Amino acid sequence: MSSRLFLYNLTIFALEAAEDPRLDPGFPLTKLQYDALTVDGLMQLLREEVHANPDILNHKPEVVRKLCSLLLSRSGINCVKVHWDGYGVSSRHGAVPEKSLITLRQAGLSNALNDEIVEETIWSGLQVV
Repeated sequence: MSSRLFLYNLTIFALEAAEDPRLDPGFPLTKLQYDALTVDGLMQLLREEVHANPDILNHKPEVVRKLCSLLLSRSGINCVKVHWDGYGVSSRHGAVPEKSLITLRQAGLSNALNDEIVEETIWSGLQVV
């Protein structure tokens, strides 16, 4: 089974091919609804979820994984940074080479992953479109 890495803030996880939400028998969207999903719409959903629960990754990891898998399957986005500052939620997203995420995952395994490394490896070189 193939997997793709995904970076959510400082957490890197693998999204298995089987996690494609469309393959879930309970997936609530029709093909037309799925095809109509936009990156902006999915990011808005993620920001709303983070606004309601800033620590969503620890409290509702399945929601984060589903939204991330939709971002990956719909547009190839494999990195998201979402920040709640007490007033509102800001976010960034992009698609980076899998090699960059592998490098970050290795840094995480040696407890060397931090905001500075992620900023330098991912966000500083990512073009905003």
